[in-house]
Order: sequence, then C-alpha cells, then structure tokens
Amino acid sequence: MMYTFKFQGDTYKINLEEEGEKTEVEISASGDSTKPDFSSGKSIPIEFQKIDESFYSIIVDGRSIGVGILKKGKKVEVFLGGDLYEFESISDREREKAKGVISGVQEIKSPMPSRVVKILKSNEDVVKEGEGIIVIEAMKMESELKSPIEGKVKEVKVKEGDAVESGTVLVMISSE
Repeated sequence: MMYTFKFQGDTYKINLEEEGEKTEVEISASGDSTKPDFSSGKSIPIEFQKIDESFYSIIVDGRSIGVGILKKGKKVEVFLGGDLYEFESISDREREKAKGVISGVQEIKSPMPSRVVKILKSNEDVVKEGEGIIVIEAMKMESELKSPIEGKVKEVKVKEGDAVESGTVLVMISSE
C-alpha cells in the first residue's frame, strides 16, 4: 500500500508490502531532501504489532521501537524516540493535481446510494475549484459535492429528486 506525506517541505512516498509476518517498507523522497533519516528508495524490512488504537511496536534490525501515531484529518502526528513529528497526508487526487494531471473533463459521482436534493449549477455555468455543484442526501444527511477543477459545467446528468446508486455520474465539468 502506498502512502504520500509532506514533511518539512519535502514529499515522501512510503510503500508498505506485507509478506507473511514481515513488512517491507520502502521510502522515497522528492524535492531537495537532504535529510539523512529518509534514505530515498531504501527498502527496510520491519515487523510491527498494533498495541492499541494509536500505538505500535516496531522491530527494525532487531531493535524494538515504540511509535505513537495519531491522525487528525490530513495531519498525522508521529511520536518516536521522545520527539513529535507532524506529517501532512496527501491524497491520490492531490498528488495527481500537483502533477498537473487533473484537467480536461472531470466527473462528479455519487459516493453512495443517495437522492439528489438540489442542483446548484446548470449547463455552461462557470465554476471555481471547490465550488458547490450539487447537493445529495444519504442516510438523512445532506452533502454538497464540489467541483474538483475550475471550468464549465459540461452536463448535468440528473434532476432534483432522482435516486442514484453509488458511482453514478451526476455532473461533468470541463476545464477547457
């Protein structure tokens, strides 16, 4: 499983591969990282055991290390060796956006079975990134779905009151 984090201005990718009772950890850095603690591309075999909700016992090179991990939204706090480190988790979407990949036509899909409550934008409306496009209701909770890019509403594929399944394309937005 691949994780991407920001730490002190640099971006790190951490790949965890489980093989039986052992886990291989590979850390690679991008940016101008000169921090010796994060050897780019180095693969480290570890064993770990979850002690409680946020504390792990990790064995690296025969040494046991206690690590506390607390996730607060996008922030991940790691308590290791008496020091506290703060990381920022980066999602796949943010990683692709940073590469400039998110452009063209983007689909806004229903994240779960729901009902369309309100359509906030119409065909050809100009939208900003993060602007509300459509409101859905699921499990008696309303959620506003937002535009992932700046552009124009290309097509609204549903109408208010429609019941939709998970993954149904609701709106298409074009950056062109």
